Amino acid sequence: MLFPVELTVPRRDPSVQAVPRRRGPRTRLLVWGLWWLTTWASCPAARADESTGWYVGAGIGQSKGMQYCDPQSGIVFTSCDDTGTAWRALVGYQLNRYLGVEGGYLDLGQFSATFTKSGTPQSVSMQTRTGYLVGIATLPIGSRFGVFVEAGGLYWSLKGQAALGGVPPGNLTNNGFDFIGGGGVQAFLTRNLGIRAQYEYIPSLGNSDSGTVNVQVITASVIWKF
Repeated sequence: MLFPVELTVPRRDPSVQAVPRRRGPRTRLLVWGLWWLTTWASCPAARADESTGWYVGAGIGQSKGMQYCDPQSGIVFTSCDDTGTAWRALVGYQLNRYLGVEGGYLDLGQFSATFTKSGTPQSVSMQTRTGYLVGIATLPIGSRFGVFVEAGGLYWSLKGQAALGGVPPGNLTNNGFDFIGGGGVQAFLTRNLGIRAQYEYIPSLGNSDSGTVNVQVITASVIWKF
C-alpha cells in the first residue's frame, strides 16, 4: 500500500541573511572586457590617428628667376622682370604625424626682358608650368603647428616668345625634369582647416636650348584636411 507523501518547500528563515552569490570567472572576464572596450573607445588617443589622411589645398605667391636679369657680356638691358605670380593646386596624403607625400600643379608665372645685343634690339618672355611630386617630413610642434621639409621631382613645360629686331616674335617651347626642394611652416586653425607658408628652390630650370635659371618660389596656401 502506498502512503501519500506531502511535499513541503522549506521556508527561508528571515533571521538568516542570504549569502551573496559570487560571479564566476567567465562573468568577471566579460564585465572587465566590456569596461575596457568602452574606456578604449571613448579615449581620443585610442581612436584612429587624426594626423593621417588625405588633404587638398591651393596657394599663391611669387617666383623669382635668380640669374634672369644678371649682366651679360654684350647685352644691355632696356627692361627686365625676373619675378612672376606663382600659384598652385595640390593634393597629398599624410602617412603619420611625421611623413607624407604630396603632388600638385605649380605655375611659376612669366619672366620677360627687352635688351640690345650687338646693337640689335631683342625681347624675350617665358612662362613656366610645372607638375611636382615630393615627400614631406614634418616636425610637429604641439597638436596644431609644425615645420616641414620637402624634396622630390618636378616636370616643367616652358612656353615663350622671342623677337629679334623688327621680325615678328617666334614661339618657343621646351620641357624637361628637375629637382625641387624646400620647407616651411603650417598651422591648423581647426581640425580640418590649415594654412601654410613655404619656400621652394628649383636649380637649373631649363636646358641647353632654352638656357637655365635657378628659381625660388614663396607661396602661402590654404589646406583642407579630410
